[in-house]
Amino acid sequence: MSFEFTVLSDDRFIEILEEWVDSPWPKTAEDGYALRDQFGWTPDSQDPALFASDVEPDEPSAYFTESNDSINSLTFPITDIAPEGARGESLESAKVIYRRFCEILTRRYDKPKKRRNKGEYYRSTYITSLGVGISIGGNRSLIECYIKSPNLMFTESEYARLVAKGYISEDE
Repeated sequence: MSFEFTVLSDDRFIEILEEWVDSPWPKTAEDGYALRDQFGWTPDSQDPALFASDVEPDEPSAYFTESNDSINSLTFPITDIAPEGARGESLESAKVIYRRFCEILTRRYDKPKKRRNKGEYYRSTYITSLGVGISIGGNRSLIECYIKSPNLMFTESEYARLVAKGYISEDE
């Protein structure tokens, strides 16, 4: 089965980074809704934090999470999802697209702090000078971007530190 991913444009990706990553934090849920609307992303009728995206405009495919009216993360697709019948052939194209977006992130934020490549799953994590985390990754089916707030990044690093020191076990 012949398949070609629908891919977020480089310019649009940079625009999203500038507005979500490089602007001041913390962001409130209202900030998230305003940014969603600014990008023309259509909210889900049941959950306004779930919305259609550039590469999947007809269905909810992006979302942000929040607690105590502060945004924790934003997840949005870089590509659409490969149909089941094309997934065997789509891995190489997905990796090419993934590398292109990693290059954009490396030019903006320096080299990734962590990389993971396990078979058909791959991810690179970048941390900005503001403490925002950006992970880009995927598999043979899709590529997505996950942005973590500085507060969430701090919580995760503190948890990892406590586990490493043996103060808590990893499953707590």
